[in-house]
Amino acid sequence: MNKIINFDTIQNMKIRHIINLLTVSGGIFICSFPLSAQNDWGSSLNIGVSKKLTPKLNLSLEEDFRTRNNFSKVERFSTALDLNYKFNNYLKLGGAYNLINYNHETKGWQVRHRYYFYGTGSFHFDRFTLSLRERFQSTYRVGVKETDTRSNPKLYLRNRLELNYNIAKSNWEPFISVELYKPLNDKVDNKMDKVKYTVGTDYKINKHNSLEMFYRYNNFIDNDENDGQHIIGLGYMYKF
Repeated sequence: MNKIINFDTIQNMKIRHIINLLTVSGGIFICSFPLSAQNDWGSSLNIGVSKKLTPKLNLSLEEDFRTRNNFSKVERFSTALDLNYKFNNYLKLGGAYNLINYNHETKGWQVRHRYYFYGTGSFHFDRFTLSLRERFQSTYRVGVKETDTRSNPKLYLRNRLELNYNIAKSNWEPFISVELYKPLNDKVDNKMDKVKYTVGTDYKINKHNSLEMFYRYNNFIDNDENDGQHIIGLGYMYKF
């Protein structure tokens, strides 16, 4: 007798296999952190509002507050204004301006003007979404002189790969991502100098309110930023 192929069972097996793979990968990733950086903890608290100007055009305003040195020192606070256009379920383009007050380890408080443009391509399969975001970023540091070895503004290309899973009949949507930082105008070396790993979840409270919770590891080599940091993050967004 010929066996009947149950495609729903096969799909469920595929989903469980992907989830198990992500879980194992995440465990290996966390356990592989250097012990020397495990004492450097910080936080990221974010609150924002978002408004659809048209069905495809969206405007958002976000405030961000961060700490470092085992939560004991303020690292930065910033304000970002973002405008993006969603062409379809697969492509979104946008740009933003970010005013940053950054507390440098040795130079004290600095004002930074950052703008960036980005494009995000998304691929949906089962209840998963795989997205790739390409972002060009320019950061001008007020009062910092450009020298033979130091550029101002600093230009970066940031590449982020993210996988989301929409749990059926649930408000939770876990995700995992990795982001690479590639300097574009470093006068000494334009090799990739930053990697950011994130694992977390979004939680949709209702139609207008949502939360984001995450753990992040920053592997910063650039001496203008922290050299390795563990981040616990919490974000809140209100959508009009």
